[in-house]
Amino acid sequence: MVEILVALLVLAIGVLGYAGLQLNALKSTESAQIRSQGTALARNALEMIVVNAEERATFLDESEWDNGQSAFGDAPPSNPDCISNSCSASEMASWEIAQLQWLAGTVLPAGRIRVEPCKSGSVSISCVVVAWNDQDINQCLDGGDINTALDSECAVMEVDR
Repeated sequence: MVEILVALLVLAIGVLGYAGLQLNALKSTESAQIRSQGTALARNALEMIVVNAEERATFLDESEWDNGQSAFGDAPPSNPDCISNSCSASEMASWEIAQLQWLAGTVLPAGRIRVEPCKSGSVSISCVVVAWNDQDINQCLDGGDINTALDSECAVMEVDR
């Protein structure tokens, strides 16, 4: 009888270890999915900047990006509605910035996006910065350099070199 109880104890410890591994794998998968979505959002912003080259300065102007956060469930920006109406390049840039910020708040948990100056070695350039969860978007670039800490919940992409 004692042997059976010891065998059950060993089996229970093994099952608990396996359950812990499964939980850790699920958490890692979720983190990878969120990071992938943040990176895709930053790439989307880069493509919008390239496509609307006439308004590149608008996209790269830090003051054009609202530091607020869209909440999940908010309606997408519709003024001006550049899907069903024709818009000027300037209106399109403003609308796309609003769309990107709405997407960040909708697709990512507590997501935020903006473009700001950053450094690449000794060269100053602009970067698209995306942050999510409890990450302060101001800490994604540490003194202009990209925050590469393991617990960083940011995606940063250089606009150009």
